[in-house]
Amino acid sequence: MNRAKIQDYIDQREEQRATIFRVEQVDETHFKLNGHPYELVKEYRDGFNADQLAARFSSILSKYDYIVGDWGYDQLRLKGFYSEDNPLYVPDQGVATIEDYLFEYCNFGCAYFIIHNDDVKTPRQRHHRTRSRHSHKKSPVIHERRRRISQPSPNKRHHQQAERVKNGHRQKFVIHQRKKRS
Repeated sequence: MNRAKIQDYIDQREEQRATIFRVEQVDETHFKLNGHPYELVKEYRDGFNADQLAARFSSILSKYDYIVGDWGYDQLRLKGFYSEDNPLYVPDQGVATIEDYLFEYCNFGCAYFIIHNDDVKTPRQRHHRTRSRHSHKKSPVIHERRRRISQPSPNKRHHQQAERVKNGHRQKFVIHQRKKRS
């Protein structure tokens, strides 16, 4: 696949996404993205662009309390963060780490914005059934392919000795080298 064809696919996808999400400005700091309320908390170097946000937004971001959008190489990147009262809160993705994210992962001095999700939509937790020991679902079986060792036939093995080893109800044969007689 050449670059021109890849770029065509990217352009088609961007056109499709442009019709999916729409931004309605309520006032200077409040807006709705497909009817979902957000508030612009901070904007640095005119980083907020509603049209670009709508083009890059994904519905998975609606579970985050705060969304940071930063610009690098003329592309908008979005990253979500949780507040401490969110049931999905993880310390690595908490609001307290936004400043660290901006310093470590964003281009130095890049334009960025922070928006607050006024109505967080937490995804429903799937109820995982605990599998009992007697579950009918079997785990996948892994078959090993054994390599044949090229050895002479047992009649011609004068330098080896076979020994039967029992372990409970199981048994195996171990082949040892015979000691040389002096």
